[in-house]
Amino acid sequence: MKTAQGIAQRLLLPALLAAGFATSQAVFAADLDLAPSELAGSRHTSASQPGAALAVVDQRGSELLAEIAQRGSDLEAYILQSGYANTASVDQLGHGNSAWVSQAGSFNNAEIDQFGSDNTAHVSQRGNGNQAQIEQFGSGHGASVDQRGSGLTVMVRQYR
Repeated sequence: MKTAQGIAQRLLLPALLAAGFATSQAVFAADLDLAPSELAGSRHTSASQPGAALAVVDQRGSELLAEIAQRGSDLEAYILQSGYANTASVDQLGHGNSAWVSQAGSFNNAEIDQFGSDNTAHVSQRGNGNQAQIEQFGSGHGASVDQRGSGLTVMVRQYR
């Protein structure tokens, strides 16, 4: 699979960039074992997801970092970023999990880790220097974080 991944990175990513993805990046992958990484400019995206999964990344700004790792089936992850130096990561293992991160501002950090089934997590950050982390282990959990302002920190942990 590494050969296919290398070919995809050398051929597919330049074609996407030439098609107008220089100001906004999106990664759509379902039933693929492709891991695009480090698109041009100061916005960096990576996705790793064997199995049936959907990953969407939309970045508008500079020095943005988005990482999605999904292992399992019926998984969805969305990262929407605008501004400067925001970072977001989603790590999901299991079945039926969904994660969503939306960031606007500067120096925000969001991390979602979900291991189990049918978990849902949302993080919305508006402002500067906010930190949010959601960890869910087990099944049927839901968490939502909405940060509006600057210098806010929250951690949500659910185990079962």
